[in-house]
Amino acid sequence: MIALLAGAQLAGAQKPKDEPKRPRLPVGVDTNNAQVYYDFGLDKLDRDPEQAADAFYWASRINPTSADAYYARRCALLLSDKYRFQKYEMGDRRTLQSDEIKRIDSLYYYSLTINPFLYRKLDVRLFHSFISNIAEEYARRDRDISANEVQYIIEREVSHASAGMRAWQAYGEGRFGEALKLYADAIKDARYKAGFRTDRGRLFFQLDQSDSALSELTQAVDELRKTDKKDLVYVYESKALVEHSIGLVQQRLGDKAAAKEAFGRALQEDLSYFPAHVQLGYIALEAKDTTTALSEMDLAVQIRADDPTLRYIYGYTLAVSGKYKDAEVQLRKAIELDPAFAAPYHVLGQVLDGQGKGSDALSQYQGFLARASQQDMRRKEAEERVRELAAKNDQ
Repeated sequence: MIALLAGAQLAGAQKPKDEPKRPRLPVGVDTNNAQVYYDFGLDKLDRDPEQAADAFYWASRINPTSADAYYARRCALLLSDKYRFQKYEMGDRRTLQSDEIKRIDSLYYYSLTINPFLYRKLDVRLFHSFISNIAEEYARRDRDISANEVQYIIEREVSHASAGMRAWQAYGEGRFGEALKLYADAIKDARYKAGFRTDRGRLFFQLDQSDSALSELTQAVDELRKTDKKDLVYVYESKALVEHSIGLVQQRLGDKAAAKEAFGRALQEDLSYFPAHVQLGYIALEAKDTTTALSEMDLAVQIRADDPTLRYIYGYTLAVSGKYKDAEVQLRKAIELDPAFAAPYHVLGQVLDGQGKGSDALSQYQGFLARASQQDMRRKEAEERVRELAAKNDQ
């Protein structure tokens, strides 16, 4: 169950008012590695969802391009309040429409704007937590039956649920071949097929079956267009998001013209859908059309001015186009928005280097090295440049 986001502010890369403290990690681990925080969060998710949410938060700060981190934080935040979570899963309208839930679910939507084909593997864990909570509550009321017995009964019933429900469960548990078959059965039975087609299309893409993915996603968006405007459409079924998905499939198939058309249709559906501008910018940059590329990146930043990733991408695009002063503005803004994000420091160092500002460049390279993971491939180049610039300063 995903709440509607009508009127909600997209959280995504925005900092909360009270930034969580970094979780204390085991001695010796790379605390600049987003994956370390992500793995720590997964380990804590069931036992301590609040600490897991903090870990996922820092994974997203260190690497704001990680769709998994935003999605996982949304799951952890849902689990952090058992009573609210039960009402959420049971579809309580007041809960679903609350500002708090809209902010939490906007993390999921933001993750899909980063990667529409995100593997939503934690959904099944959420469902099992929901069942476990029901079982515990039932056992408290009836002491003649244990929580484990109640949970067994519920899970047995779920195994005989609708094809759509079983497809979703098979997908979450990694039984992809079975999930594809069950989604096909669900599509045959369902009156409203778009959601199942979208899920099946995304799974085909994950399995590198792009032609099948394109077929399902195209049918899904056609069906969404037939949906009455007054009908409730969940965020992960938005036409803009499905068109974004189609554009990425077309890119994998090598049809750049069709990809551009899909991203253009995404913007026709939703003028505020910034990922389409980013993708159109990438296509233009690859075609060496820097004017269009910069225009698209600028439009994306205008829509989401507080997104450090967009500022970084725009700054990088300006830098490779030789517009160093403009690039510097965007990269400094990216750093201001997310000081833990290492990549902008590196590009800013190169930009300042290119302008002959050695001392300032040295400072940015050092900032990059202080924040970059030990596994970052750019470390060697930055370390060499730090040595060279430091030697010049000593002369």
